[in-house]
Amino acid sequence: MSLMFRRPEERQSMRTILKKAALVAASVAVLAPGTAVQAKPARTVTALLGTYDFGRAGVIGQSGKQAGVWRSYSVRSGFAGDDLIVTYQPRTRPARHETQVYTAAFTEVADASAECRKVGADGVARRVWVSFRCRTGFAPSYTLLVR
Repeated sequence: MSLMFRRPEERQSMRTILKKAALVAASVAVLAPGTAVQAKPARTVTALLGTYDFGRAGVIGQSGKQAGVWRSYSVRSGFAGDDLIVTYQPRTRPARHETQVYTAAFTEVADASAECRKVGADGVARRVWVSFRCRTGFAPSYTLLVR
């Protein structure tokens, strides 16, 4: 490409402008994420969360889905209880806010505290959430809160 300039200063000025423009374009390409490059979609995992008393896995599964902790769940009955299988995105960092997963009331389960601790620990072990706590209510019931 040949550009005709009247004076040598104009030619030198154009070269300087082109060099600076190329440097800026290269910097933007390196430092800014490209629009064509997309982040990898987060992988989902379908795995056994744990085995719980008969009838409890369905309650926990439905509550966790409504809370948005997992995408879907299924229950498989066995000899020792009901297996709860969930589909979720593994977490390595705690969420900004606690999420209430479910409440185990004393009228629904023999030992609400133990069930809450078991579900919470199972979720941490499988990286469904990073941490949990069981909050007691007025009656002997326990609410599972996760991050």
